[in-house]
Amino acid sequence: MTVHSVDHVEFFVGDVLQASHYYCGTYGFRVVAEAGPLTGLAGARSLVLAHGGVRLVLTSALHADHAASRFVRRHGDGVRDVALRTDDAAGDFERALAAGAEAVAEPEIFEDATGRVTRATIAATNDLVHTLIQRENDGASGTPEPAGSFLPRRYQSFPEVAEPGPELLRSVDHLALCLRAGSLETMVDFYRRALGLRHTYDEYIVVGGQAMASKVVQDETRGVTFTMVEPDPVGDRGQLNDFLEGFDGPGVQHVAYGTDDIVRAARELRASGVELLKTPAGYYSALAERGIKVDIDTAVLQELGLLADRDEWGHLIQVFTRSPYARRTVFFELIQRLDARTFGSGNIKALYEAVERERADAPSAAVPVGAAAGADA
Repeated sequence: MTVHSVDHVEFFVGDVLQASHYYCGTYGFRVVAEAGPLTGLAGARSLVLAHGGVRLVLTSALHADHAASRFVRRHGDGVRDVALRTDDAAGDFERALAAGAEAVAEPEIFEDATGRVTRATIAATNDLVHTLIQRENDGASGTPEPAGSFLPRRYQSFPEVAEPGPELLRSVDHLALCLRAGSLETMVDFYRRALGLRHTYDEYIVVGGQAMASKVVQDETRGVTFTMVEPDPVGDRGQLNDFLEGFDGPGVQHVAYGTDDIVRAARELRASGVELLKTPAGYYSALAERGIKVDIDTAVLQELGLLADRDEWGHLIQVFTRSPYARRTVFFELIQRLDARTFGSGNIKALYEAVERERADAPSAAVPVGAAAGADA
């Protein structure tokens, strides 16, 4: 298999214009292409949004029996397609089918003077699909910015009318999948067989009465990373159960954006209206006890609700957002890696313990326990 990076993430949404207004106004995305009936996209309208190396596609239906309309009725707004860049879309598609994957769309070639794109789609789970994208004339393998059209003959590109704003987001660092209890091993096996990803990390976490199992699959370059988590049914009900109920089954729980300057990104996004989760003060007083030391003042970490963790390779800093969607399902993460390769699972226990300390000190005070629900595992 030749999958090596995330090409784009497609959301099916109820109102594409409203959704694009949110992402452009808060995260600083800009609309770079569109598609609809006049360009050959039957029954729907799509907008391509860009920010740094991140591409989002927002699609909404124009009639009630379109797939996007059915998706939104069942799941609410959410991730339909995690499209993966590959060097051989047709070959990888055939290899995925041979490994047991279900075909959604056969390989198709789109070509014009700007370049050539081959794409094919396989099913993953519960309306989540993966489109395999092979781009030619787009520079070096893995380059996030396509040099030609987003999809020749189907999407109309928009010329830049102004200089892009500051690029706060570098890439899609990882995507977290929330799964039903008992399905984790099956999904790890699917990604190994169908897409050639490697199982690189696993963990079992207990916080209070809740318990959850987490596994990670990645390609060799770590350009594609899925963190997958399932609740342990013997534990108390928690945020994973809430997602599975609100989304009507498994799906992408959050999208993590990599950044090279998380302090700047968090400040600017918060000022633009992105709601970052708050963290109890006790979390920061315990950083030194955990052996966490990053080159950001603790007061700044606390001001922005930034979380810090370490693994055997280095440190990371992360922060989670509240979900902007009515069902409170999909949310987002900002993450800056300082050589760390894992996902901040140490923050789960640290946040839980900080919340419990504050409850003990001031049992009548309102403690933002939702912050402890944000970490990957």
